[in-house]
Amino acid sequence: MKKIVISVAILCGAALAVGAAVFLSTAEPYGSAEPSELVGSWRGSQGAELTLRKDGSLSAVKVPTDFSDSGEPIKPFTGKGTWELKAKSDFDDQEIDVSLGEVFGSKIGIYLQVKGKGARDGLAIPVSVDTAQRFAFKKDS
Repeated sequence: MKKIVISVAILCGAALAVGAAVFLSTAEPYGSAEPSELVGSWRGSQGAELTLRKDGSLSAVKVPTDFSDSGEPIKPFTGKGTWELKAKSDFDDQEIDVSLGEVFGSKIGIYLQVKGKGARDGLAIPVSVDTAQRFAFKKDS
């Protein structure tokens, strides 16, 4: 009887280890997407909108380019720009470099983080490196 109990315990432990290995190898803890999954219109709070096009161009309406010390969006940009999806990272959310042009010789740019596989959880602008607060965008259906 003891042999059966030990054998069952070993089998259960082995099954648990295999199941955990399969889960960890297929789980993607960080956001990632293909460019085609990002094309379309994205909306944020306070009337912010981003439209990403297949050719790498974009239109922006009231997209914050900076944040106050309290985390409130400031310096909204409305106009045209470009976007480029960066290579996927193994240790962080994939990023999109956004160029919104130049003002007085200084480039205006932000980066967006891809949230979830295929951006299913949206896109986000980090408010600062000191906080987990994000300005979120959700894709229009």
